[in-house]
Amino acid sequence: MGEHSLTLVNRNDMQLSGIKNVNTFDEDEIVLETEMGYLCILGQGLHVSMLNLDEGKVALEGSVNSIEYKAQGTDIKAKGKNILNRLLK
Repeated sequence: MGEHSLTLVNRNDMQLSGIKNVNTFDEDEIVLETEMGYLCILGQGLHVSMLNLDEGKVALEGSVNSIEYKAQGTDIKAKGKNILNRLLK
């Protein structure tokens, strides 16, 4: 298993390594597949400023509100719907 690292500066600039794939991204959510499982980043105005999957490196900019790791094999979309359903109750 390769190494994975994450550096977040002032909740606005994030540098990541050990990234295998970018699964989904928009201004509010970015989901990455890392060497350690899935990484879900939530915030506002998020965008990918640098992407080099050959080296496994990604840089993000925007306001980061939360960072959550999920185990490999987790159904990310179903999990998000469950959270939304709980919030709407």
